[in-house]
Amino acid sequence: MSQASELAIVLGYFLVILGIGYYFKDHRSGEEYWSAGGEIGTVMNTLAIFAAFASGGTFLGSIGFAYTFGLPFGWTAITGSVVGFIVAAILVAKPMRRVDAYTITDVFDFLYRDRRINLLVPIVVILAFVLYMVAQLKAAGVVTEYLLGIGYLPSVVVIGLIFIGYVSLGGMWAITVTDVLQGVLIWGLMLIMAGIGFAYYGFSITAPGAATPGLLEMAPVHPASYLGFFVIWASTVAILPHIVMRVLSADSPKSAKIAYSWVAILYAVFSVIAFYIIPSVALSIDSNLADPDLALVVVMESLLPAVVAGLVAAAILAAVMSTTDALLLAMSASIANDIYGTVLNPDASDERVVRLGTVATVGVGLVSIAIAALDPPSVLVVLYTDATGMMAAAFFFPLVLGIWWKRTTTSGALAGMVTGLLSYVGAWLLLPMFSAILLALPLSLCVTVAVSLVTDAPSVEKVERLRDELGHEDAGW
Repeated sequence: MSQASELAIVLGYFLVILGIGYYFKDHRSGEEYWSAGGEIGTVMNTLAIFAAFASGGTFLGSIGFAYTFGLPFGWTAITGSVVGFIVAAILVAKPMRRVDAYTITDVFDFLYRDRRINLLVPIVVILAFVLYMVAQLKAAGVVTEYLLGIGYLPSVVVIGLIFIGYVSLGGMWAITVTDVLQGVLIWGLMLIMAGIGFAYYGFSITAPGAATPGLLEMAPVHPASYLGFFVIWASTVAILPHIVMRVLSADSPKSAKIAYSWVAILYAVFSVIAFYIIPSVALSIDSNLADPDLALVVVMESLLPAVVAGLVAAAILAAVMSTTDALLLAMSASIANDIYGTVLNPDASDERVVRLGTVATVGVGLVSIAIAALDPPSVLVVLYTDATGMMAAAFFFPLVLGIWWKRTTTSGALAGMVTGLLSYVGAWLLLPMFSAILLALPLSLCVTVAVSLVTDAPSVEKVERLRDELGHEDAGW
């Protein structure tokens, strides 16, 4: 396939994505723009959640991470993620969907009705998601540079502007439809790469491990890093703002819970197949890559025909898009719906909030493009894991306790959030990789509980409101 043909295919794909955004440009009410009117069915939401979670950073980053640190360390996070979806399905999916909300800040507002929490939550989301999005944009830049040969900087800029375009046009409806399409492409990529990889080893299950024994060895990191890596992803899924927005777009509480459960299965199968064979092939081809995030690209260049390589690269871009569009919408919702519409101007019209959301999409998108273009990070998984770990430390227990323990108070939740956030940042500077969560998460729990117990209990009216709307009639409330 010539470069001109590759360019035509990619441009055609981008036009389809932008066309979907344009098609939904008239779905501009607050309910439609942020949550697709709460009308997304189970199958569509399952594929969309999977695509939003199995990001471009997952493809390039997880393969590069396994290439660098070995499979046991990488599979720690995969296991944590699967457990995280199960935890979220059991503890938060149905109660959150019962709430009339668009974002995780709206959920906290329903639970605590506190201006300080309503301001803190979106600020933390924006800071963490800029880092998360930079990781995705680097993945997009690397693949587009390989595919089109136009250089890393223009690749990041072009891809970033396309993200901004279709998200700002169509909101949740646009990213849901595109993510379903991209979810199908992601599975196609996995099957192609896994098939090529197994063929490389003569279709032997054991050959990859035998050919690259270092891949199966424990990484030379502190044992706390293994446990921290697991705990971060086991606690993060329930509070990831762009995944929470998916739950809030489901057509029923039951549908939200089922979608989470199916994603756990899909992600487990996907990860076991994709992240065993591909790092091994990359190591056997070149064991001294300067940038381990290029491991998948090396395999593509070495083994795939040009036509197949072009299609695989397009699927990786689909993976990047499926996460980045959700991150963009979550950040714009944090600015427009949460900070402006909830804290600064609660009387603002839907039209005004959505219009500000469009502007916010452009703003945070451009900032992320600038960071990714000028200072691309190395080892993508480390970057976005630390970002999500910070959110988990701050949000997990105030959310779960607020839903299930009626004695949780607003002061307790706020204290737990601040303690989790500050202790995570402080421990991140001092402790081994990923282990900050092992200090911050228990501290958040202890402080939330302790402060709740020494402050006035929630009123009877509040407990009854939470009981009725969360569906806790049979839970002893």
